[in-house]
Amino acid sequence: MTLDKFYKIMNQFDMFKNSQGTTKKVRENDKILGINVNSTTTPSVLAGVEDRISCSNKFYIVTPNPELILASQTNENLKKALNSADISVPDGVGLKIADPSLNIIKGRELFLELIKLSDKKSWKVFLLGGLDDEGVLAAKKISADYPKLLIMVDKGPKLGKSAKPITDSEKKIESEVTNKINKFAPQLLFVAFGNPKQEIWIHENLSKLNIGGAMTVGGTFRYIAGTSKLPPKWMAEIGLEWFWRLITEPARFGRVFRAVIVYPIKYFFYKISH
Repeated sequence: MTLDKFYKIMNQFDMFKNSQGTTKKVRENDKILGINVNSTTTPSVLAGVEDRISCSNKFYIVTPNPELILASQTNENLKKALNSADISVPDGVGLKIADPSLNIIKGRELFLELIKLSDKKSWKVFLLGGLDDEGVLAAKKISADYPKLLIMVDKGPKLGKSAKPITDSEKKIESEVTNKINKFAPQLLFVAFGNPKQEIWIHENLSKLNIGGAMTVGGTFRYIAGTSKLPPKWMAEIGLEWFWRLITEPARFGRVFRAVIVYPIKYFFYKISH
């Protein structure tokens, strides 16, 4: 039995209990190991983004997955950054261990929906970060699909574990890219510094940025650029995307192990102690 099928069975059981009036209905806001998540839908997220931008209400979106939530248990800055986000989209089927009814929204798919919305609304978009030239390649592919979309890209500074520039020259780059973003004034800023740096960086720099809102996107630029292969559809549908990543990127073994093995054990003991 796959993880996804297991979660579906648990979800059906929860729905049955709800119909009997023995449990509460699914909450829009939930906590997993002390981290806020929103059990919502993609249309609701898009509507919320559009509303915030139209009201000039600056915001940021995070996409916690099992690995990120696990990391937050020993990183207070990351925990604060995640719990301060305006929208926290659960990204990773493993989170269903905590709540089988949780609606999982893949970060890269939400990114593409926001790009479509930006094109429709004539918003400006800024891509920040990414490894090597993947940000530039992603921007080129997006521009090919949406030729009228105003898009700018910058690799940005190299950050340390604390999400601070690692040298004085990188501090200068950070200052320059901040000025570049503010001059462009995009409605949406997508940040790919890798977790937990991207979450902490947005949280600590949001007030300095002349933007509508920001979103952490992790390795999304790689997939858009084509430097990383997407899993087969059937694999993603049954919750085995983690296995695909392990096959195609063996160097991710440690990250996959923490997400698939360590996180469920951590959550199990958390539930017992609480």
